[in-house]
Amino acid sequence: MKSTEDVMRVILESLNAIFESDYSDVARVYTYSHFIESIQITLINTERLGMHGRDYACCTAALSQMASLKLLSEEVLAFWVAHGKAIWSSLHHNRKTEYTDPHIIHEELLGRELNISESEVWYSPGKSVRDTMGSYYTPRDLAVEVVHEAIERFLCNNYAKSDSEAVRLLTKAKFADLSCGCGEFIKAAQKYLYEHYGIRPEEICENFYGIDIDPIALQITICDLLESVDSRKWSNIINHFTLGNPLIHQPDEKSISTKTRLFSTRRYYASDMGIDMNSVFGNIRLNIILGNPPWEKVRFEERKFFKPFKPEISSIPQKNKRHIAIMDIRDRVPACFHWYCEVAEDYALFRSEAAKHPHIRKSLNGELNTYALFAELSLNLLDEAGVATIIVKSALVTTPANKPFFNQIVKNENLSSICLYDNTLKVFSIDSREKFCVFSCTKKKNSTFDLIAGAKKAEDLHVFGRMKIKADDIKAVNPLTLMMPNISRNDDMYVLLGIHKRLPLFENVYPECRFGRLVHLTAHAQQIRTKQAQDNTPIYEGKFIERYDARFATFEGLSDAQKYTEKAQAKKIPTEYGWKAMPESRYFIQNDFWKKISTNYPEPYMLCWRSLTSTTNARTTISMLMPSIPTCQSIQFLQNKNTKDLLIMLALFNSKPFDYLVRLKMPGIDLTQSVIRQIPVPHRDAYRNSLRFDGVTQSIEQHILQRVSAIIHAEPMLSTLVQESPPDNVRDKTNAVLEKELDDLLSLVYGLSDTESKTVYASFKS
Repeated sequence: MKSTEDVMRVILESLNAIFESDYSDVARVYTYSHFIESIQITLINTERLGMHGRDYACCTAALSQMASLKLLSEEVLAFWVAHGKAIWSSLHHNRKTEYTDPHIIHEELLGRELNISESEVWYSPGKSVRDTMGSYYTPRDLAVEVVHEAIERFLCNNYAKSDSEAVRLLTKAKFADLSCGCGEFIKAAQKYLYEHYGIRPEEICENFYGIDIDPIALQITICDLLESVDSRKWSNIINHFTLGNPLIHQPDEKSISTKTRLFSTRRYYASDMGIDMNSVFGNIRLNIILGNPPWEKVRFEERKFFKPFKPEISSIPQKNKRHIAIMDIRDRVPACFHWYCEVAEDYALFRSEAAKHPHIRKSLNGELNTYALFAELSLNLLDEAGVATIIVKSALVTTPANKPFFNQIVKNENLSSICLYDNTLKVFSIDSREKFCVFSCTKKKNSTFDLIAGAKKAEDLHVFGRMKIKADDIKAVNPLTLMMPNISRNDDMYVLLGIHKRLPLFENVYPECRFGRLVHLTAHAQQIRTKQAQDNTPIYEGKFIERYDARFATFEGLSDAQKYTEKAQAKKIPTEYGWKAMPESRYFIQNDFWKKISTNYPEPYMLCWRSLTSTTNARTTISMLMPSIPTCQSIQFLQNKNTKDLLIMLALFNSKPFDYLVRLKMPGIDLTQSVIRQIPVPHRDAYRNSLRFDGVTQSIEQHILQRVSAIIHAEPMLSTLVQESPPDNVRDKTNAVLEKELDDLLSLVYGLSDTESKTVYASFKS
């Protein structure tokens, strides 16, 4: 069987023959590499459809026929006519068999990066193109579970009471995948319909519709359908599939050749990639929408863009310095600079024109995310009793950025079911911390929706128990954002509802707190230096702090290459003779500028916590008290005039009950003030209750303050804050023992029941 390596070899050999080792026109190299792959995949598909012979003339005829069927760009055909001999020589030399699997080849190629220097091209493992496109194809077992959810919900919405009635409805149903890729969901739907309802694939091949920006993937999907039906149905099936970006409304729709060229040069958001959304489905209202749309932020990422062909630019982390390097290529490599400007402008124009889309409104909020845009588009293309079941980031239902859309569908009772997955078992070959969900919505009103939490495997969608959720439940647990909590099992929802019923929110208990995150390494780059001087001050970073520790890590002893690389790692500060050195910073802010931006934060101390964190860490909330000093965006803080409250809050933030609640409220990897504000916390009065603890009877507040003081009393930066020496029964204990006692004290003041306490503490075992 022909391998992906064979296809890559043909591409590289053909490019070498065409360009003769002059690859300075990068965009044209990418275009031609796409054309060569397209020709190879097309020839495989023509063989599947019985129209491909062995010699050059037959290949030309087959490619011409695919172009006439609108399955291949006319420009690709013209490219074959111009360069076919060079491609044919390599193609014929590398041919092992007449047939192979185009799905595997194309998907594997998406995981390879075509690197380009001025005189050489080569492939390497990489995912910048795949990330930009969002092309992470769905495992077949998960696609089948998604199909199962959608079809059975559709039958329920249409009150199908018998198998015969179900068959009648499904035989007429219109299925669509708005980002169909190589057609995994279409194949899964055919399989499910045949195995569960006896509906043969050829009976419903004209019921499927699809859109994708990738012309190769779209051709593969269509040819899968054509392969099993009479050629008289081909034209009708082909007309159900559209090349382009469905997030862009383009009334003056452009040709397949134009869109293919734009795709080949990674201009996925060019206006000419758009589709006339008022006519793409004609007068059809879709009954079942399936899929796994891209999960990407709609923004131009310069470093990813330049990495395969100008890695020296990609390696520059500072935006201002990178801009200088980019401007340098304007005269040296004008074609490359012009292409860069076109791609950057595509993203800017998409942002300004997005509101013109007839089916997208509420998801156009903040930094645009494709999964949210596709979710709203899917809902708005449905028939009144239709169902959309798609795989999206869990952030769609948990992140405040998606509040307008999510709040609308909750209010309108459009939600049908949400199954929250984590990726620890690597369902998708992305970061294992990434969370996603199977999201079902319908225009038919649902007074409740099904919640399934903690799924890890595909089958969990229909194995795990379901909890009925109402809009009032969401309001009870997240009254400020009205978003779903980030729960990992249904029991967490029960605990949340119980705690929220009896305790107020942080913002109501401590309304006088002033939150901040002042120094931004990119936005304030002009005021930041990498060498300390008399006119600047060190900037503290999140890496420097740990729970109750202001001197956890440092950049001391590291080279500049280590300090300023992407995702630089600081090293842990050792304890010597009971003392730790101050962290050495890598950035310093101009004193005058710091004084200006910190004007509204006059208090001498601030409660700091790591902004970037994870719900999978041993602890999510990493907090420490600090004097008011410059901190970058990896640290967030709050100030409060009452220093006793600050000490209580330090214990609160670092406690297991608070951390547990943060994990359920934090939608991503950024612990923001909006999350903190809606954490339920004990009333101030609860700390004044008397308690006999460790043989001593006094207020809970005193128990807590003594233990916090014992832990942080050795920190010189807090000497004026911690003035009283803790009693002997506290001072002689280790920090580990004191922290455990603080957890127990906070559990008491939270009023956790035995069941709630077990749930909270069990979540920290791993």
